[in-house]
Amino acid sequence: MGGYENGMFGPDDNITREQLAVMLWRYAGSPAATDKELHFTDADQVGGYALEALRWAAENGVMSGRGGGILAPQGLATRAEAAQMLKNCLEGYSD
Repeated sequence: MGGYENGMFGPDDNITREQLAVMLWRYAGSPAATDKELHFTDADQVGGYALEALRWAAENGVMSGRGGGILAPQGLATRAEAAQMLKNCLEGYSD
């Protein structure tokens, strides 16, 4: 975990879906995604720092959209989403 660009960490901040995807992607060793496209209508809202992580997360079933073709990368991760993403990641990377 590296914190924000300004050197701050933000331990009391809520976490966005893309921030959680980046953490899990780094945990998994920052693997490259095969599919270089994000097939969601709001893919243009993904932060540059999170693009490869979200490609990986979507491709490997760690993260899914919220329905209607929406990924909501800047949306806050709910408890249920965070738990599901952790479960999906650990099942795929717990070797």
